[in-house]
Amino acid sequence: MQTNNRARLGVIIGIAFKLFKSVKVLKVALVAMALSGWTIMLSFEFAVTLLAILMFHEYGHMWAMKRFGIPTKGIYIIPFVGGIAVGDRPKTHWQELYIAMMGPVFGLGMSVAFFIGFVLTGNHFVGLVASVSALINLVNLLPIYPLDGGRVVKALVYSGRSRFIYVGLVVISGLLIFYSFTHGFALIGFFGIMGLVDLLADWKSFGEDPKPKLNTYGIVFSLIWYLLTAAALIGMMVWIAALDLPGSELAMAILNA
Repeated sequence: MQTNNRARLGVIIGIAFKLFKSVKVLKVALVAMALSGWTIMLSFEFAVTLLAILMFHEYGHMWAMKRFGIPTKGIYIIPFVGGIAVGDRPKTHWQELYIAMMGPVFGLGMSVAFFIGFVLTGNHFVGLVASVSALINLVNLLPIYPLDGGRVVKALVYSGRSRFIYVGLVVISGLLIFYSFTHGFALIGFFGIMGLVDLLADWKSFGEDPKPKLNTYGIVFSLIWYLLTAAALIGMMVWIAALDLPGSELAMAILNA
């Protein structure tokens, strides 16, 4: 009898192992963990909203990858951290920049849509979704690698092929990491350290970067695109806060930290 029980246990463990090796099961498990954790910390409604914001943001990256014909492997939600759209590496700096920007651009579209919904309905929750969406996408635009903003800035710096600008990016990253940890944004600081290590590891190969670079027009256009997207997200947060929507002060408190 004991031998049979062990055999059954072995079969169950084997099936469980195969299930967890399944990508789809892993995706569902990660989403369930994220929803459970955020529900405990916040509320079920807010957890679902946060998940929707992250998914829509990551879908923007996926959409951009598919537009360039880059094979994709799906969207993964990382509990208490965020999400990531997984695919093959971009072949040019323009592809890298465009893919990075489309996440915040889709997020800006979502923020605008919910803001319009708030203006039309006056629904408190709809207004908060717009504010939180703008905040999350603005954070993603911080010039810290591997956040979207860091990917954009890195693509611009590598296109410029300037050691001086490269050093400037390293210094700015270090200052933002220091600011993040001293102002309570430890998670952003952690990402910043990862990005700084990546930048330093690329120091020797910087001048031999094989990816086609952006021309001067592409660099100027991309920089303006980046700054205007960030300004639009900030403007959305400020506008909502100016309407005295309860809860919107959270985004402004983080923005003013």
